[in-house]
Amino acid sequence: MLRVAPSVANMRCCLAADPGGHMPDLSKLLAEAYRTRTPFAYSPDMGPETLAQAYDIQLAVAQSMNATAVGWKSGVQDGGKTLFGAPILSPNLRADGGSWSIPAGQSIKIEVEIALRLGKDLPPRSGKPYTREDILDTTEEVFAGIEIVGSRYSNLNEVQFLPRVADNFNQAGYVIGGGTKSFRSLDLSKLRSQLWIDGALAHDKVGGHGHGDPLIPVVAWASGQADRLGGLRAGQFITTGTLNKPPSYGKAGRAEIEIEGLGRASVEFTQ
Repeated sequence: MLRVAPSVANMRCCLAADPGGHMPDLSKLLAEAYRTRTPFAYSPDMGPETLAQAYDIQLAVAQSMNATAVGWKSGVQDGGKTLFGAPILSPNLRADGGSWSIPAGQSIKIEVEIALRLGKDLPPRSGKPYTREDILDTTEEVFAGIEIVGSRYSNLNEVQFLPRVADNFNQAGYVIGGGTKSFRSLDLSKLRSQLWIDGALAHDKVGGHGHGDPLIPVVAWASGQADRLGGLRAGQFITTGTLNKPPSYGKAGRAEIEIEGLGRASVEFTQ
C-alpha cells in the first residue's frame, strides 16, 4: 500500500482572509472542509490555474490527512483530449456493509461502478501507452463498487474542471463489494447493474457506461498518469465510472447494488 509523505505543517490554520486581502491557498480550505465536513463556497481566485497545480493540491490535502491512496478514479473529457485522475483516500474507504454518515442538511450521490484491483504496478512509461490488454493482464480482480459522490464546494454547479480535479473530482467515499478473478469471460460493457435504495429498485440496466467500454478512462489514465501520489500500484484499485444516473440522497437509509458476474455491495447511511 502506498504511503504519502508525513503531514504538512498545521494545515488546520485560520481560513479567513488576512488583513492584506490574500486568500489562503485552496489546499488548506479543502483540508479544513474534509476535517469539519463543512463545504465552502469556491471562487475562481482560489485557483488552481493548471492541472499540475491541481495535482499538487491533491497531494497537500492527502498529506494533511496523513492519508494513503488506496484507489483511483479516472476520467476522459473533450473527446479524449483531456484526462484526469484522482485518489480515493484511505479514510474514505468502506467495506461491504459499512456505514457512511451524511451530515444534516447535506446530500450525496450514489454511483454503481465496476472497479479493477491491480495485481502489479502500472508505472508511467513515456512514449509507450498502455493497451486494454495490458490493463487486463495487470488486473487481479474485478469487483462491484459504490462510489459516494460529494464535494467540498457548496456551490459545485459553479465550479469548473480544474478545481474539481483539485478536490479529487467530487470523491467522497467508496464501498468495495464482491468481485471475481474470472473476469476474462465477461463483456464489461454489457453487464446488468442494479441499485436498490431503501429496498426500492432505483436502477436496472444493461451497460450504461458513458464511454461504452468501462476500461477506456482506465487505459487513458494509466498511459498519461501525472499525479503526485506515486501512481498506480499493486493492491490499489481503479474505479471506472458510473453505470447509472446518480440519485441524490440525504437521510439515514440503505443502498445496495448488484453487478452481473461480479457481486453485490451495500452501505448504511446514517445522520
